[in-house]
Amino acid sequence: MLRLAKLSALMLLLIGAILLFKGGYMQAKAHFAQFLVAQAWQKTLDDGLWHKPWGWADTYPVARLYLDINKDTNDASQKSLYVLAGAVGRTLAFGPGMLLSGARPGESGNTVIAGHRDTHFRALEYVKPGQKLELQISSGESLGYQVFDVGIYHQSDAWLMAETNETVLTLITCYPFDALFANTPHRYVVRARRVQ
Repeated sequence: MLRLAKLSALMLLLIGAILLFKGGYMQAKAHFAQFLVAQAWQKTLDDGLWHKPWGWADTYPVARLYLDINKDTNDASQKSLYVLAGAVGRTLAFGPGMLLSGARPGESGNTVIAGHRDTHFRALEYVKPGQKLELQISSGESLGYQVFDVGIYHQSDAWLMAETNETVLTLITCYPFDALFANTPHRYVVRARRVQ
């Protein structure tokens, strides 16, 4: 009986160590990926061509988004995010993704960027109407936007991603931010108009 208890304890320790290692490995991989995405973005700024962050990647950085937020002091504190081409699961694991069916950054129309609520777009909950956002495009130019709408919408509200005659930036993430389960029916949406 004592031998069975020791074996069970050893198995639990081994399983715990494996889970701890796996979680650390995933975090390390995500941080290293950001380093590679940043390098690819710098190459794009240097030569104007799209560069994959690693050889087998099926995405590439298309913009850099700056959010001026500080949840603790309400002072301006810049958070920058690299935006990747495509808003699919394998892309969103490494950063926010731009819907390829929308307007390209800087073009007239609706540029739609989606991100995970518990990682890259967690900061969206602190964005307020009237706040300024900045989007750096591949030419190196920085485009200014001003937030005009922050709201919670149902996932069926497809009009949020529809084309528009204005130059609009739409940022979308799941809601609520602290939900225990994925695939919630609501979306937290920040919409901003281009300003000169």
